[in-house]
Amino acid sequence: MRKIILLITDLDLGGSPLVVRRVARGLAASGTWQPTVVSLATPGVVGRWIRTDGVPVVGLHARGPRDGAVLWRWLEVLQALQPDVVLSVLIHANVIAAIGSGFGPRCTYLQSIHTLAEHPAWHWQAQSLIAGQCAAVIAPSRFILQRIAGYGAVPPGVVIPNGIDVEEFARAAPIEPSLRPWPADALVVGYVGRFDPVKRLPVLLQAAAALIQAGWRRLHVAMVGYGQQEAYLRNLAEKLGIAARVHFTGATTTPQRWYKVMDVLCMPSISEGFGLNMVEAMAAGTPVLAFDTPAVREIITHCRTGWLVDTTRTGSLAEGLTALLGDSSRRGELGTVAAQETEQRFSATQMVEQYQKILGQI
Repeated sequence: MRKIILLITDLDLGGSPLVVRRVARGLAASGTWQPTVVSLATPGVVGRWIRTDGVPVVGLHARGPRDGAVLWRWLEVLQALQPDVVLSVLIHANVIAAIGSGFGPRCTYLQSIHTLAEHPAWHWQAQSLIAGQCAAVIAPSRFILQRIAGYGAVPPGVVIPNGIDVEEFARAAPIEPSLRPWPADALVVGYVGRFDPVKRLPVLLQAAAALIQAGWRRLHVAMVGYGQQEAYLRNLAEKLGIAARVHFTGATTTPQRWYKVMDVLCMPSISEGFGLNMVEAMAAGTPVLAFDTPAVREIITHCRTGWLVDTTRTGSLAEGLTALLGDSSRRGELGTVAAQETEQRFSATQMVEQYQKILGQI
């Protein structure tokens, strides 16, 4: 059995850590690979779940992105495990893996990038410099590989769309009415994920405020998740006069149940390399409203599996909400088709099979 280390920046609740969990679990079940997951930070909540899956997890406990001592702890793990393959995920993990490749045991290195955020620019410059230290770069969308190539030559690029447990989201039971913090007749626009500046969540609150001021009295916003921007978003809701309509539910281990009680999932980011929450909502049959970017178009087809709006106009998100919230038939059609296509294109089984294929080729 061959050994593989999946090295990731952190294992806090989020899209990339959940993808790593599914890949590690699938590789372990294959009987061909023996995976170990290593986090530069602490094991985190997702790390605890990975351990319950029977996959070993190691935390390197970095005190921040400038903690150089984490490199030596990483080299100790490499020497102890002697892996055949190292798959690093996200820029900080890619940098540590690339630097350590010259000091650790000989093995094959793969890198993975899941974002399109332009800032900080040094991320892309660093990624272009270290790309030559690996056999291939894996990304969930073609556009990410194109972005990296814009900074210089890169090794072979491989597109593997992120996968989810489709049935888990398709068959989930909705959150009980007693746990929903909005009226029974509410029209609910939701977001699920981290409250991070790159997600542009203030744009969602501003669009909701515009609709509420225009007379949408049943409109409520569900903010499911956690993150550094929560206090700012709460204050913004107060300033916009919609605090009573914006509900912060906290982090959840069952996002599939929240999708089921949303009329629309809104993704206001324009820097998503993939957008796992969009795929999760699609699997749950919840229509998705997002900005029309190249990476999002690899997931959503406008008017067929979701609703895309212009990134250049400030009022386009509010217009998209109006188009979807005002037409229940349209929402139903989008949700039904999206659920069907998600099962065909974005299952965790298909994702793991593609990783196994790439690992077999190298």
